[in-house]
Amino acid sequence: MEQGTTLALVGPNGAGKTTLLKCLVTLLHPSGGAGTVCGYDLLGEQDQIRERVGLLTVRGYVYDDLSAEENLRFTARMCGLDLSADEYRAALARVGLERVADQRVRTFSTGMRKRVVLAQLRIRPLELALLDEPYAGLDTQGMALVDEFVREFRAEGTTVIIASHQAGEATRSAEQTLVLRDGKLEPMDHDEAARSHLSIQNLGAGSA
Repeated sequence: MEQGTTLALVGPNGAGKTTLLKCLVTLLHPSGGAGTVCGYDLLGEQDQIRERVGLLTVRGYVYDDLSAEENLRFTARMCGLDLSADEYRAALARVGLERVADQRVRTFSTGMRKRVVLAQLRIRPLELALLDEPYAGLDTQGMALVDEFVREFRAEGTTVIIASHQAGEATRSAEQTLVLRDGKLEPMDHDEAARSHLSIQNLGAGSA
């Protein structure tokens, strides 16, 4: 997969899209196979991959007992970023959460949690953004925000993978589309990238 492109990963529920993304971000350890992500070995260089890859899930990996801003501050600290209070507020304003910046995330709806994670992704320097069902739980404005962020990622040279069981939503922002079916990735077109930014061979799901 060529760096800076957007790939739609589509397939029915239960096809393994989420499992694949979790393997790529090293949340799950593959039970077999091999691969590279951002040029780093998936099995032996997990720390380097985690520094460069971000994941958006349906519920989001956020801390319920922290506020929206505190979640951003924690993310920045873990990534070695030194951001100002204004930058945190601006990031939350960008996703429409400035008025609830100090509220605990446990009170948020699924769509609001997803907006927090979008803000987390945007304050990080990423080489690869993995978006798992990014439109689920969002209103029309939220869905438009996801599309806008995907365009920004592309302009910045960040590779994006959008996984969804709804092909129409996933493919509208993608240059390439792959179908995950019966454990196999099948291209929907015949374009092949000249440079490999992501490669996987016969990965099997494992445990964290």
